[in-house]
Amino acid sequence: MVFKKITEAFSSTQSYRCPECDEPIAFDSINIKEGFASCENCRKIFRLSELSLSHRSREDVLAITPRGCSQVDWGQSLTLTASCRSFPTFIGLAFASLFWNGIVSVFLSLALAGLWANLVGPVPDWFPMPGGIRQGRPVMNDAPMNLGTTLFLCLFLIPFVTIGLGLLFGALYSLLGRVKVVIDQFDSYVSSGIGLLAWKTRFDPLRIDSVRFHHSAGDGESAAKSTIQIIGDRTIEFGSMLPEHRRQW
Repeated sequence: MVFKKITEAFSSTQSYRCPECDEPIAFDSINIKEGFASCENCRKIFRLSELSLSHRSREDVLAITPRGCSQVDWGQSLTLTASCRSFPTFIGLAFASLFWNGIVSVFLSLALAGLWANLVGPVPDWFPMPGGIRQGRPVMNDAPMNLGTTLFLCLFLIPFVTIGLGLLFGALYSLLGRVKVVIDQFDSYVSSGIGLLAWKTRFDPLRIDSVRFHHSAGDGESAAKSTIQIIGDRTIEFGSMLPEHRRQW
């Protein structure tokens, strides 16, 4: 009874299309328990993660170019660009970045002051430290920081600083980032990043088997996400931070 209610709710809220012919797939052709679906038009079986989740056909999606997307044809070259700009995502990541980095900066300033005191010279008494300054060194655990304590604090802060930088980059990426796909006879690639800080993944368009959506389920530690996959001699995955309507386009 519980499984029946789940499947009924699933069928009323989801609309899946075949990744090959783009025809809607009937709910009776979907085996949720096994994770597979069959297309009556193609006579093929697909994993649920391979299906296109959309109420609109490809023609309907491509009929209108969303704001933030562009298509440039130049001879035998095709360039598709989509902006990752999402103000709700930016606001959320910016708040998380400011909160996290604000806390980490207190301990980071303590570590930098300890390095200065032990390697350069005394720290001025006016320098703001949570525990104050004693003997020209910042105070930690009611004692002036020696070099060993300072180095331990620096190593301890590495993962926290890394997370803070990741949150900051994520906020900037959700505001200024973009995804670009170039299909050219001599140089085809997928590019993701911000301006010059973009990384390219090259591929051979003649060796591509399929292009599909991939929907990964959350495992309790990471949230579910949707990406675009280019399947060929290797799999290229991108577009996880694109807004849904731009990713479909």
